[in-house]
Amino acid sequence: MLSTCNAKLDEILFSKPSKIIIYGIAGSGKTNFLLNILKCSKLNNSKIVFISTEDPVFLNRVMDLGIDSSNIYFAFALSQEHLLSLILESLKYDVVMVAVDSINHLYRVESESNKGINIFVNILVILDALHSKGITIVASAQVKLEENIVAGFEYLSLWADKIIELKILPNKMRSIKLVKPLSQHEYRFVITSKGIEWIHRDFSM
Repeated sequence: MLSTCNAKLDEILFSKPSKIIIYGIAGSGKTNFLLNILKCSKLNNSKIVFISTEDPVFLNRVMDLGIDSSNIYFAFALSQEHLLSLILESLKYDVVMVAVDSINHLYRVESESNKGINIFVNILVILDALHSKGITIVASAQVKLEENIVAGFEYLSLWADKIIELKILPNKMRSIKLVKPLSQHEYRFVITSKGIEWIHRDFSM
C-alpha cells in the first residue's frame, strides 16, 4: 500500500492510481517527499521503480533513512531517450508505482530542439499507458527560480491528474498543497535526519 505516513494526504493521493506532479523550487523537499513514500509504503511483493535524472547523491539519503530497497529498483537517466527506455523497462516488473525525480530536468536541457520536445511528450504518453494498467505515477518537477515557472508545465498540467505545490516556510517548515484539483487544505512538515515529520494541525484556508 502506497503511503506518505499522512493518512489524510494518502486518501487524496493514493485512493486510486493517479498521475501526480510535485513541483517546487530547489530545496523545497521534492526528493525527500518522494523518498518518504518509499519509506512509508508497504509493498509486500509489489515493486516500485525510482528513476533519478539528477545527482545520485540521493542514494546516501536512502541509506540514512533506512529505506528497505528489496522491492525498489533504482535507476539513473542520462538523457530523455535513456529515461524513456528505463520507463519501458519497468513493464517487466509487478510495479505499483513509478517515480521520476525530476521529470523535467533533462527536458530543460533538451527542449531547445523539436526532438527534445517530442521525446518529452513521448515520455508522458508512455507513463500514461503505465497508468492505464493501474500503476501510480509520481514525478517531481523543477521550477526556474528566477521566473517561478515549471519547465514543460504546458504539457504536465494537462497530463497530470493531481498537481502538488511545495513551498519553503519560515523555521525550516515546508507546506504542501494540492493545486489540481484545487484544494484549500494545506499540509506542513519538517525534514529531519529521520525523514519527513508531519505537523498534524489543520492549516486549511
